[in-house]
Amino acid sequence: MSESSYLKVLTNLTLDENLQELIVSEREILTEIIAYIREVDCRKMFLSFGYPSLFEYLTRRMGYSNASAQRRINAARLTNEVPEVLSHLESGEINLSQISVVTQAIRQAGKNSHKVDIAIKENLINTIAGKDLKQTEIIVSKTLNLHVQEGAKAKHQKDESVRFELTLTKEQWKKLNQTRDILSNSLPNGSNWNNLIECLCDGVISKKDKEALKKTRTPKTSRPKSTESDLNIRQNQKTSDRKAIPKSIQREVFARDKCCQFQSKIVGHKCSTTWNLTLDHIQPVWAGGQNSADNLRVLCASQIRKSIGSKPGHDTFDF
Repeated sequence: MSESSYLKVLTNLTLDENLQELIVSEREILTEIIAYIREVDCRKMFLSFGYPSLFEYLTRRMGYSNASAQRRINAARLTNEVPEVLSHLESGEINLSQISVVTQAIRQAGKNSHKVDIAIKENLINTIAGKDLKQTEIIVSKTLNLHVQEGAKAKHQKDESVRFELTLTKEQWKKLNQTRDILSNSLPNGSNWNNLIECLCDGVISKKDKEALKKTRTPKTSRPKSTESDLNIRQNQKTSDRKAIPKSIQREVFARDKCCQFQSKIVGHKCSTTWNLTLDHIQPVWAGGQNSADNLRVLCASQIRKSIGSKPGHDTFDF
């Protein structure tokens, strides 16, 4: 049986357990690789093999990508002063991206004539253990008292594109993320920041164009009054259509749930994403479900698509 065929017959729980075991093995192997790279570096063995640097040795001889090689070099050299790095890597409490943040910050502090002693490095490694990348960046910046970069920079490139860099306050960053979540249903390519900025610009430009058009538009002629038969036809059409969820109920449910409420029955994990949210009927309308707050919940588009694929007639309402 081929590997792909073998995987297809595994249950979801078995697949999850096997993957966890492989990841533990991967971390053990990574820790051993870091120790080997440190020894190669200490011996300057790459020179005798004809490579001018450890980086060249890892990329050209070992086949690592530039970024992968540099992250492993950062980790290997940091272990010379902070051996605890290896145990944190093996346990999964720290990853290579966090180590790169630490080593880059240490180099930046060094450029500012501020030598970082070993005790501070050890404290940093122990403090960032178990933290995510965002928390790590904040901890490192505060501990090393790194200069806050301000102002915007625009760099024009050869294809006439522009690389734009700016610093946002904590409040501005929060607002930008909230805006991205609100517009997630209409944004292409997921969380691409370029698309978000373009969407916001299009909205402002469109609004301005409409205002300009109103000023130049000729007055509308009065529309003929609807006859009693026309009104009856429209009323019958409305009552036959599915009732829309009142805006007040929509706001109540979104204010209550705030994020995707899907929870795995297998491992108990709650999705909790705030991206591309949708209102979902717990008991579908076709089965007698009502547009009441207690029969509605917030799900993300990914969970909705999964539900639609597994439940015929599944009923949802996009907000």
